Amino acid sequence: MHLLRLSLNKCQRNFSCQKYKTVKKRFLFPALVYSLNLFSQAPNQDTIKSQELDPVIIVGDRAKYIAGSGQYINTLKIEKLNQPNVNNVLRIVPGVNVRDEEGFGLRPNIGLRGTPVNRSAKITLMEDGILIAPAPYADPSAYYFPTFSRMQGIEVLKGSSQIKYGPYTIGGAINLLSTGIPNTFKGFAQVGYGSFGTNQQRIWVGDSRKNIDYVFEINRMASSGFKVLQNGENTGFDRRDVMGKIRWHTDEDAKIPQSVMLKMVASVEEGNETYLGLTYEDFQTNRLSRYAATQKDILDMNHNHLSLTHTISPVEGLKFHTTAYYSFTYRDWARVNSIAGQSLNNILQNPASLANAYQVMTGNANGAIDYQSAERNFFSKGIQTNAQYLFVKNDWTHKIQFGIRYHLDQADRFATRSTYNMTNGTMILSAAGIKGNQENQIRNGQSLATFLNYDISFKRLKVSPGVRYENIHFNFQNYGTADNARLGTVLRSAENQLTVILPGIGLHYWLNENMNLLGGVHKGFSPPGMPSVTATSGQAKMETSVNYELGYHFEKNGYTAQVVGFYNNYSNILGSDNMSGGGAGTGDMFNAGNANIQGIEISFEGNLLSNKNNPSGISFPVSLAYTFTDARFQETFINEGGDWGIGRINQGDKIPFITPHLLTANVGMSNEKFDITLSSRFTGITRVKPGAGAPIIPNDLVKYADVNALAGFLIIDLSTNYDVTKSLTAFATINNLTNSKAIVANLPQGYRPNMPLSFNTGLKIRF
Repeated sequence: MHLLRLSLNKCQRNFSCQKYKTVKKRFLFPALVYSLNLFSQAPNQDTIKSQELDPVIIVGDRAKYIAGSGQYINTLKIEKLNQPNVNNVLRIVPGVNVRDEEGFGLRPNIGLRGTPVNRSAKITLMEDGILIAPAPYADPSAYYFPTFSRMQGIEVLKGSSQIKYGPYTIGGAINLLSTGIPNTFKGFAQVGYGSFGTNQQRIWVGDSRKNIDYVFEINRMASSGFKVLQNGENTGFDRRDVMGKIRWHTDEDAKIPQSVMLKMVASVEEGNETYLGLTYEDFQTNRLSRYAATQKDILDMNHNHLSLTHTISPVEGLKFHTTAYYSFTYRDWARVNSIAGQSLNNILQNPASLANAYQVMTGNANGAIDYQSAERNFFSKGIQTNAQYLFVKNDWTHKIQFGIRYHLDQADRFATRSTYNMTNGTMILSAAGIKGNQENQIRNGQSLATFLNYDISFKRLKVSPGVRYENIHFNFQNYGTADNARLGTVLRSAENQLTVILPGIGLHYWLNENMNLLGGVHKGFSPPGMPSVTATSGQAKMETSVNYELGYHFEKNGYTAQVVGFYNNYSNILGSDNMSGGGAGTGDMFNAGNANIQGIEISFEGNLLSNKNNPSGISFPVSLAYTFTDARFQETFINEGGDWGIGRINQGDKIPFITPHLLTANVGMSNEKFDITLSSRFTGITRVKPGAGAPIIPNDLVKYADVNALAGFLIIDLSTNYDVTKSLTAFATINNLTNSKAIVANLPQGYRPNMPLSFNTGLKIRF
C-alpha cells in the first residue's frame, strides 16, 4: 500500500554523548532485552494480514500494477537464499548496483539506476515506510543499516512510482519490511554457525488476539572475521538488536475500524573494521591480510528507534495512516588516519618511495601513527500522514493519495585525533587528543514534504499523474578544531533554503490479461547537502534530472518476464567529498553539470516444470536479472576532489563506480521437503576514475595511481533447506563456491577482497 508522509517535531538535543552512550550500553539495551523476554518474529508470508490495508507495504505482490517499475523480494525467496548479507539478495533485482566493503553486508553501498553507491547516500532508504538513514537530509550516508535477518521482504521502487518516497527521487527507493505480526500465535527460532566463527541466533514470537496483537524479536550475529592481523586479534564484529511491535485495534465489526501500533528497535554493534585496504602487491601476497596499523581500528555503534502509527478508515474507501517517529544513532569509527606524516593514499600509491611510512604501516618499523576517533551523533524525527481514497464510478476506478511529512534531523560531528607509536608491531598510545580537534560541527536539516498522486483506470488503461513538493532548510555550524567547548569564538555558519516541485506521470496499458506496457516520466531530485563555509567555486546546487522509462511486462503460468529501458537526463549531477569515497572527508558537494545515464533492465522468473504433468512434485525454479548501464558526463569541467578525483573531466567521460554490466542468475530444484539454489552473480569491469579510454586494471606492471578500472568477477553461492519435520528445517550455505579472489573495491583506501570460500549451517524451528 502506498505510504504518504508527514513529519512534525522540533527539538534541540543538548546532552553528553559519552554519558548517553554509557547509559545505553549499560542499561537501555539490556533492559529492552530482558523486558522483551527474548520474544521475536521470523519472516512468514501469512504475517501480512492484508497488503491493501497495511500502511508499510508499497509494492508487495502488486508490482505490475504500480506506476513505474517496482519489484518485491518476498519471504520465500529470502528464506531459500539463507543470506544474512543484504547485498547478495538485492542483486536479484535489475537496476541495483552494489559495492561490497567488509564482506558481510553490514553497511551496504547501494545505487539504483546509476546513482552513486557510496554509503547508499543517493537513494531513499526506508524500513516499514519510515526513513532509516541516521540523518537522511543533514548527513545521508547510511552508516547504520538495519539487521537484514529480521526482514521478511524488500521492495525496490524505480521510475515515476518513487516520487512519493523522497527526498532522493532520481534512482529509486528501497523499503525494508520488518517481521510482521502473525494472524495467530506463532514463534520461530534460528541458530547458525559457520566459517570464521560466524554465528547467528534469532528468536521471535507473536500473536493476534481480539484487540491486542504483538510480535517481539531478538537477533544476534557475530563473527571473528575472515581478515588476518599479525597479532591474531579479532577482525570481525558483534551485532545485536531487539525489535518489538504492539498493536491495538477495534473489533472486526467496528463501524470505524482503526488501530494504533507502537514499534521499537534497539541495536548495538562493535566491529573491528577498518577503512584501510591493501596495495596490489600485498593483495597478491595475501589478500586477507590487514596492516598492523589497523589493529586499533574499531566501529562502535548504537541505534534506537521508536514509532507510533495510527490507522483509521472513517468511511468506506477512505483510509488514513499517520506515523510519528524518532531515532537516535551513535557512531564512532576510530581508525588510522595517517602514518609518519603521510596520508594513507600517498603510501598506497608510493610504498617504495615512502618506504619508512610503509614499514610503519606494516609493523616492521617503529614510528608515529595519527589516529582518528570519528564520533558522530545523529537524530531523525518527524510525523507523516498518508490519506488514500478509492472509489469506482461508471467503470472508472479512482485512487487519490495525498501525503505530508514534517521532518527534522541532525548530525553532530565531534572527531578527535590522537597519536600512537608503532613499537615492535604494537600500537601504543603516546598522546591523547582533545575532543573535537579533528572535526567539530553540527549539521541540521528540516523538511516539509507533500505529494499528491491520482490513479485513474478504465478498461485496459491506467494513468498515474502525481506531484511532489519539498521545502528544505539546511543549517551548518562549524565550531573549529580549537573550540571543543563550543563557545562560538571562531564559529563559521551557513544556511541554505530551497524549494522544489517534482511532477511525474506513469502509464500502464494491458495488451491482454498476460501482457502490459509501462512507461513514465518524472523530475528527479537530490538535496545539495550542507552549505559549505570553505568552498571557493560557489555552493552546490540541487541535483535534478528528468527521468524516462519504457517497459514490457509478461506474466503467465508461473512465468514472469520484464524488460525496461531507462534514461536519466541530469541538468546538474553532484559529486561528493567523503573519506569513505576516497576523498578528504569534508562532506562537501560540488556541481558537475549535465550528465546522461541510460540503460536497460531485464528480469525473468519461472518454474521449468510449471506447464508439465509433474506427479513427483519436483520444481525447477530459475531466475535472471541483467542490467546494462551507460553513464557519462555531458560537460567539461574541473573537478574539485572526492571520489571523482581532482582535475579536468571531459564531456563524454564515463562516470566512475557505475558498473555497465551486472548479471545474477539463480537455478534451483525443490520438492515438498527439500530445496537447493545455485546463485551466480557477475559484476563487469567497473571504472574507478572518470575517462573515455581503455580500462586499466590492477596488475604488477601498473602503478596504483594509473589504475582506472577494476576487473570483472563472478561469485557463485549454494544454499539448501531440508524439512526434517513440519516444524524443524536444517539449512546450509556455501558462499563463494569457487573461492574467487576478486578485487571488489578500491575504496575507502586500497584494494579490498570479497569473502573467501565459506560455509554456514544451522536449524530453523517454527512453533
